Amino acid sequence: MAPKVVNRPVYLDYAAATPVDPRVIEEMVNCLKIEGNFANSASRDHVYGWEALDKVENARSKVADLVGASPLEIYFTSGATESSNLAILGLAKGLFKKGDLRRHLITTKIEHKAVLESCRVLESEGYKVTYLDTLPDGSVTPELLEKALSEDTFLVSIAEANSVVGTVNDIHALANLCQKREIYFHSDCAQSAGYFTHDLSHSAISLVSLTPEKICGPKGVGALFVNKEQDIPLSPLIVGGGQERGLRSGTVATHQVVGMGKAFEIMQKEGQSDFQRINGLREYLKNELSALKGVVINGSDTHHLPSVLSVTFKSVEAHVLLASLRTLAASTGSACNSKSLEPSYILLALGVNEQDAKSTVRFSLGRFTTLEELQRVVAEIKEKLPLLRQK
Repeated sequence: MAPKVVNRPVYLDYAAATPVDPRVIEEMVNCLKIEGNFANSASRDHVYGWEALDKVENARSKVADLVGASPLEIYFTSGATESSNLAILGLAKGLFKKGDLRRHLITTKIEHKAVLESCRVLESEGYKVTYLDTLPDGSVTPELLEKALSEDTFLVSIAEANSVVGTVNDIHALANLCQKREIYFHSDCAQSAGYFTHDLSHSAISLVSLTPEKICGPKGVGALFVNKEQDIPLSPLIVGGGQERGLRSGTVATHQVVGMGKAFEIMQKEGQSDFQRINGLREYLKNELSALKGVVINGSDTHHLPSVLSVTFKSVEAHVLLASLRTLAASTGSACNSKSLEPSYILLALGVNEQDAKSTVRFSLGRFTTLEELQRVVAEIKEKLPLLRQK
């Protein structure tokens, strides 16, 4: 377990970023020392480059193992945002070059901004985008998706798990539907990798965005899974050196990639035990808070991440509540939007009214969260909430 810092608030913002596991840090530091694997893995003229390349390819195999893929299907990027950009914009560009002139894609109103803004770029270029309304809990069923498909649809992009309310979709069922219609399917699995079985090489899923920063790995690195059985015509968005088999140019950050590989290796071994323990903590927090007056739990009761709990504290604005809690570091939603006091677009899209959306806190737990920490948080919320409602 990571050392605890005295007098620091309890960190419950794991959906934004996690503390890096000490085992991951050790692997990364070894790639930064002069006696370690510091070289450019593209340098093929000396042993230092060969050793770095070996580390990169070993990490690629570990990422592939966790998601049930071949290492040849894993391409390293700077993070899940770039991976999603590459999946959506790169596919549109590649299909156009190939002469496939389909111009319609489908996503949901509650996707990460990396997906939504990629779709808006294509809209500005004349593509048609359908932004689906999900079910009230944030899920999408095959029946709901099927109604939006057309002969002009070339891509569907729907996340496996929503980062704000934690609802999980059956992406295999959605991808199977798309495959029958010869439509590519992309999923952002930044929040869910390691918690659920994917077996991507034997699935109908075309493209998957991955990152280690939600599972105690480093920030600034990610990967894109590209199903080799589907012969997907992706065009690169970054050019210049031909790295990553020509799909993503730029010097590979060996220490970052090695850190990602180690984080995925740990999840391969410990992901299910993490799931059970963290989900138990989530249930404790849910039960304690839902028993309070004027508290509503958002998202799915049955299909959810073990780590995310969205809670509406009626009649108290979330930023006021969070500012009053000395023991807690949490957020009102995605880190990409936390600089704004505007209500979460995801909650609004799920039908939560504006006032309740402004009164909603996302608690997200992780590998280093303890029951004792949650007990401290619950005790202070129980103390402060009635006082704030009196003001």
